[in-house]
Amino acid sequence: MIARQRQDGGFTLVELLVVIVIIGILIALLLPAVQAVREAARRMTCVNHLKQIGLALQNHASAKGVFPAGAVLEPAYPAYSSPYDPWKEAETGRDGTSWMLYILPFIEMGPLFNEWDFSTNVAGNREVATTDIATFYCPSRRSSFRSGDEAITFQGWTGGGNDYGGCIGRCNGWWNQSVGSPAIHKRFCQGSTLTKPTISGKQHNVAGIFSPNSTTSVKDISDGTSKTIITGEMQRLIPDASAASYERWNSTSNDGWALAGVCTLFTTATAGWGGDAGQPGGMNNGFFESAGSEHVGGANFGIADGSVRFLEENIDADLFSYLGSMADGKVACVP
Repeated sequence: MIARQRQDGGFTLVELLVVIVIIGILIALLLPAVQAVREAARRMTCVNHLKQIGLALQNHASAKGVFPAGAVLEPAYPAYSSPYDPWKEAETGRDGTSWMLYILPFIEMGPLFNEWDFSTNVAGNREVATTDIATFYCPSRRSSFRSGDEAITFQGWTGGGNDYGGCIGRCNGWWNQSVGSPAIHKRFCQGSTLTKPTISGKQHNVAGIFSPNSTTSVKDISDGTSKTIITGEMQRLIPDASAASYERWNSTSNDGWALAGVCTLFTTATAGWGGDAGQPGGMNNGFFESAGSEHVGGANFGIADGSVRFLEENIDADLFSYLGSMADGKVACVP
């Protein structure tokens, strides 16, 4: 009697390796698609945050008659001749707050706004100012304050960051770092280029909707609300300790929703506008004054009519600059 050979129902080693390789290939093919879907969802959330901020600004304008001032500084913002240091005001003065503080009641953060002590400055309101507000973060970058972000915050705070800011127009709004002292590191609002007589002897207004100690109404936006940037995403640049002093400080961000100045404001200036040394123009350019994001190829911007648009980083530099100004008479349409 011939014995039957027993057949094993399992995989051979070769077959198992082939299956593993196939699964690995499928995962490799699927992973970029999953990541793309996740980024699309994050980008949509970012758009929603800017829409909420835009609606809050519209409601503020409806309730108060004006949009909030881009920065509140005491004593009054100097005439177009002297620089000013918003962070010094926030630390030792009476105010130093940004426009973002004043929209809190309009994004369902009224109780937090009511905790703010307006008899003192930002430093005196540290507990409120370091509160993480989800609406002020772009999820493509972060969902809350991250370890390491304190390198660019006021007094090394570990909360209260922001990824969005208001547009000051296509002007040179800050005093750039030029020597080795971090004490003058880009915290000076410089008003001399907000309004300049440059074209055919006529007053050429390059200012945006947000200015220090100055409010704007809808009727002031003579270029049209559908053709003017009001908010946008901000770059968050950590200093490179190995870089030379000028490059290091001018490629460093400031962070914090409660703080006046470059923390919460950006420019759409073209390269070198108003003697702005180092300004390359555009967005996502590694320069502290400019807008930018963690999205590939551009950034989201809020328009003064309440809409949100994604602008590509290769947008024409002049077009981008015109979109930032509210009353320069330039015909510019949002792409």
